[in-house]
Amino acid sequence: MCVYSQYYNKEIQANLNAQEINGLIQLDAFATNKTEVNSSVRYVFSIIYPNSKSDTLKKEVTEGRLVINPNEKIEVLSITLDKEVDEKKIILFLIYDTEDNIVGKARLVFEGGELVEDDTKVNVIQRQNNLDVQASKADGISLTGIVVEDTKTKPGSDFYKEFYSDYLSKNINGKFIVTIKEVLAIGRNTKIEVLVANTKVLEFIVRPSMAYLREMKNYAILRVIKQLELMNKNQNTVQHY
Repeated sequence: MCVYSQYYNKEIQANLNAQEINGLIQLDAFATNKTEVNSSVRYVFSIIYPNSKSDTLKKEVTEGRLVINPNEKIEVLSITLDKEVDEKKIILFLIYDTEDNIVGKARLVFEGGELVEDDTKVNVIQRQNNLDVQASKADGISLTGIVVEDTKTKPGSDFYKEFYSDYLSKNINGKFIVTIKEVLAIGRNTKIEVLVANTKVLEFIVRPSMAYLREMKNYAILRVIKQLELMNKNQNTVQHY
C-alpha cells in the first residue's frame, strides 16, 4: 500500500510500501524525482510509538542525504518490523529540499500489527525558520526530542540506549536533534561523539563497562541540557531583535 499527501509530492514524491513476509512487516521507502533536473534532498524516516495511557513517546529516526536524477525513483531504505500485539506504530517518511522545506511526505499507521485507516492528519508548521512536524492534538504527538543513533559496536549501542532512555524519562524533549555518533579513534578503539544539532558537546573513548557507560551518559545528559538551553536562549534573543 502506498500513502502520500496531495499537498506535497508534486516535484519530489515520498512513498511507503508495506507488506507482510513470514510474520514480519517489511517497509520500503522510495523517493521519486518528478522533474527534469537533478535534485539534492534530505530525508528523515521515523518510527513513532505513541502511548495512549501516558505522555511518553518513543521514536527511532534514520536520516540522510541523496541526489536523485531526473525522473528517477530510488529505494531510500528497507526495514522489517516485528508485529507486536496491540502496539501502535506511526511510520513517517519526510523529504526536504536544499532550503529545508518539506517537499515529500508519506505516512502509515499500524496497530496490533495491522495497517489501519490513517485518519489522523499531520500538519506541517513553520517554527523559527525551521520546519517542524507535529501531529494533531488528538494524537498528542510532537516530533521534538529526536535522538539519532549512529553507532558501530555493542558498547556504543548500549550507551545510546542508556542515553535515550534517560533523555525520555527526564522529558527533555529538545527542539534540536541530538546525535550519538561512534567513530574510529586511536588503534582499534572507537569514541562516542554527542552532538546537539551540529555542535559537539562531549566525546569519550568507548569502554565495554556498563558502569563507565552510565557515568558518561550522566555527563552527556548534563552537557546536552546545557547546550539546548543555550541554543534556545540564543534563538529567542535573535527573535527579540
